[in-house]
Amino acid sequence: MSGVIGTGGHIDHGKTALVAALTGEDTDRLPEEKRRGISIDLGFSAIEIGGVRHGIVDVPGHEDFIRNMLAGATGIDVLLLVVAADEGVMPQTREHIAIARLLEIPAAVVALTKADLVEEEWLALVRDDVASFLADTPYADAPLVPVASPGGQGVEALRVELGRALGEPRRAADDLFRLPVDRAFTVKGTGTVVTGTVWSGTLDREASVRIEPDGTTARVRGLQVHGTDVDRVSAGDRAAVALSGVDRTAVMRGTTLVTDPAWRAASILTARIRVLEGSEWTVEQRQRVRIHVATAEVMGRVRLLDATRLGPGEEGWAQLRLEALLVARAGDRVVIRSYSPVTTIAGGVIAEPAASKRKRLDPQAVAWLAARAGGDPTEAVLAAVRQAGPAGIPVETLPLETGVRPSLSAAALERQEIIITAGRAFPAAAGEAALRDLTDAVDAHHRRWPLRVGMEMEELRRAAAGAAALVQWGLDRLIADGILESRDGLIARAGFHPDLDPEQHRRVEAVLTVLERAGAAPPDAAEIAAAAGGGGDPFEELLRYLESEGLAVRIQPGLYLHRRVVDGLIAAVREGLRGRTALGPADFRGIIDVSRKHLIPILEYLDQAGVTVRHGDGRSVPAAPAEV
Repeated sequence: MSGVIGTGGHIDHGKTALVAALTGEDTDRLPEEKRRGISIDLGFSAIEIGGVRHGIVDVPGHEDFIRNMLAGATGIDVLLLVVAADEGVMPQTREHIAIARLLEIPAAVVALTKADLVEEEWLALVRDDVASFLADTPYADAPLVPVASPGGQGVEALRVELGRALGEPRRAADDLFRLPVDRAFTVKGTGTVVTGTVWSGTLDREASVRIEPDGTTARVRGLQVHGTDVDRVSAGDRAAVALSGVDRTAVMRGTTLVTDPAWRAASILTARIRVLEGSEWTVEQRQRVRIHVATAEVMGRVRLLDATRLGPGEEGWAQLRLEALLVARAGDRVVIRSYSPVTTIAGGVIAEPAASKRKRLDPQAVAWLAARAGGDPTEAVLAAVRQAGPAGIPVETLPLETGVRPSLSAAALERQEIIITAGRAFPAAAGEAALRDLTDAVDAHHRRWPLRVGMEMEELRRAAAGAAALVQWGLDRLIADGILESRDGLIARAGFHPDLDPEQHRRVEAVLTVLERAGAAPPDAAEIAAAAGGGGDPFEELLRYLESEGLAVRIQPGLYLHRRVVDGLIAAVREGLRGRTALGPADFRGIIDVSRKHLIPILEYLDQAGVTVRHGDGRSVPAAPAEV
């Protein structure tokens, strides 16, 4: 797997000439670059070290072009810091190192260019100057190699040091594919072409890609790595991707090619940020800034979460509320530049790549965010799941929400602290709470409505906190464990049965007597209520009980028949009319001797019960009727 080297350093310190000496290629490609003799935009080349071809990104050094430098610096593995021996450390040298630190570029090699133009004594002074400058940075041990690009002095020694710095591959091919676009152009006969460093995963020719943040889709018609056609590009490759089905205007620097459906663009990022030491700037509440993530630059405002301001060298949690969407992932580095005048002032690491608005953080949230921003993979996944709580988090989004590649994320989900159901992950504590909520709700229902068989499913779901998937998991678990049971769609404690007290038993018998005497002509509500000892909730509960126990049948709201009466009607209709069709109310009147007022509700009930079948204005009685 190849790596990416990125140049950095002050204007006119010889970066492009050095790259040409290392690779044999001139990365200045724009006419204005040729005319002015400086790099305005990004230049790309390839270098072979130890039989492996690595990419080189030659970024501009002039202060006006720092924005382009950021687009190239994100995604590099080794910083090739270029310092001219006749000038030493200069302002853009310092800013490029500051940006490298903010982006956490893992290694650096220093090339002391134009070494042939100075005396040995002066070169020693410059070497000491650079070493002193780097002493308080992560690059204090970076090798310093004097070179003279025109004559090739020191170039091979520099190549060796670059190989050592690249070391083992740092990028994961078994990850979600992502390529932040740093160039986009049109090639005659090919169409739209984009270039960038493959940050993670792999991409095959003929694959479909999505261009974020707009979500436009395209097909990969061709792939190149350092000018060579390939069928697949992998993490760490400098790739050119030819796209079909998309116009050049739909893809530009700052967009991102992805393939997995879980990627999503967002307008709020939660990040741990630090203001540069020695900066003349502070970060204030709601300050408007330029936010750089990968190759994207977006305007936005800073919402500090644990401070009112951050001074030089200070750090804290903040939300970056963007004026345009971008794609990010937990663990991504962010660089913050002032709105005007434009200079780098802060940077940090993203913990929530698609956040909801926050106003403040409690200690528990801080711990979770810190784990997500770059902790142990298992701890990062656990933190994201715990932070989601009873709402849960889609399993497919965890690699993005934690920065952990899918295989490690899946391994973390196997821990007992996590519940997986319906494609979502929940903390075990949320599952235990759901179990308690469900059993408590059923118990409370039994206490309030002792004559009801059980609780309606929807009512029970509303009583438990958490996503629908978690509540269903809890319900299934309680039923499987024999704690609850389902009876015709009602949920009850296992073994529960309505228990009538003597007074209720007396009232039940009184109502049943009224219903049985009424026969097929349902008594009105007032007559039943009088028998039950009054109306209101007790009366309604009594009727519910009779219906649930199968002692009475509700043929319409407010109209009840005794069960034995209904059984007799069904038997009589089947016996007298089985197999007949085009039956009208008069045909049934010969069997069910009631007025039309009561006959029509009874017939409608028989339709619902499958005893009769409606055909327009008539009915039939099937020869083999369904069981009621």
